[in-house]
Amino acid sequence: MSKKQGGIASKLIYPAIFGAVMSLGATGAYAAETASGTTISNLATLNYAVGGVNQTAIGSSAAGNTTGAGTATTFVVDNKVNLTLIETSTTPTSVVPGSTAQVTTFTLTNTGNTSQGYTFVAANLTGTTVFTVADTIDVSNLQVFVDSNGNGIYDAGVDTATAVSSLAQNASVKVFVLGDVPVSATNGAQAAVSLTATTTTVNTATAVVETTGADTAGVDIVFADPSTTANANNTDPGQVARDAKAVANDAYRVASAVISVQKTATVLCDPFNGTTNPKNIPGAIIRWTITVSNSATAGASATLSQVADALDTNTTFDPNLVAPTSAATCSSASGTPESAAGKGVKLDVTGDTRTGTYPKYLTNAADSDGSTFSSPNETVTYTQAMPAEGTYAAGELKPGEAAVVYFNVTIN
Repeated sequence: MSKKQGGIASKLIYPAIFGAVMSLGATGAYAAETASGTTISNLATLNYAVGGVNQTAIGSSAAGNTTGAGTATTFVVDNKVNLTLIETSTTPTSVVPGSTAQVTTFTLTNTGNTSQGYTFVAANLTGTTVFTVADTIDVSNLQVFVDSNGNGIYDAGVDTATAVSSLAQNASVKVFVLGDVPVSATNGAQAAVSLTATTTTVNTATAVVETTGADTAGVDIVFADPSTTANANNTDPGQVARDAKAVANDAYRVASAVISVQKTATVLCDPFNGTTNPKNIPGAIIRWTITVSNSATAGASATLSQVADALDTNTTFDPNLVAPTSAATCSSASGTPESAAGKGVKLDVTGDTRTGTYPKYLTNAADSDGSTFSSPNETVTYTQAMPAEGTYAAGELKPGEAAVVYFNVTIN
């Protein structure tokens, strides 16, 4: 506290007092503090007696008064600059590879005693651990926008302001950091980002400057933001005391499918050995198996679109998916179809909870079942072959599941 006497106006940095709480989108409760620029005025009156006789009361003055009502002594409340910036969601933002304009959200609160402006800088962090996971990738095209309509949600084309021109004492506002996720990002990878808020003079981008030296008659500026230590999630990385800035961290964590595509060949029979130790000779029937799997450790489902297989010119597609039992039945014409003639493809889904019947057999015609053979290409469209059912979207392959396609060819 500092005061000036001798008729010169004096002032102080007014301490917090317990009182009504004003909250404008605030995340916490802050006691109302006397606003800077407020004039505090007091007059003391002395009643006294001399020789037992009451004398005329004397009022005080800053310079000292000997008679009469006196004049009030005044001082002006200074500007106490303080702010907080916190990561809002308490969890990393879940993203997929290649996604753009992904949002992390922060809350800025003016905990000082006067309206202030704020500017922002967002940055990628390198190797920093946030939410217990270390940063391994960077997002690109970092942008900062301020919530203009107070709904707490980033609205593209609506939230266009990149700074706060004026934020009232004890008021809060959401601030959004947007970034683009690299398409090469893998499941579980994390990009950590920071947001720094700097206090400015209202309606300007000019950072406030703390008053140095002796107290003045005007409204002095005092930086009052405290130091902190990093919290468990490192969303508060630890604040520097009295710099009129606040910094908070957040993270984008990739939750993606982990897809593997495997193709294997199994010889079912040949014209001489039948199904006993058959060899890959002309006339042999080979079963191709294409397995598309989504790892159990994946962070998201995959929506399978289509798999296409161009057959080798030295092979002929088996339109009936025969299941040979001997040398005599080792041909597409003489063998018994596993399902029915004209259904040359089998599709199975493993590890799933789909309610449909699997495996299923698909025709070779261009119809709605999702399988088409048009020489030399066998094509399976998963969104048709694996339609929406229960909790599954069309073509969806959840973590821990595999979609397996089978078809036969004969070696020419």
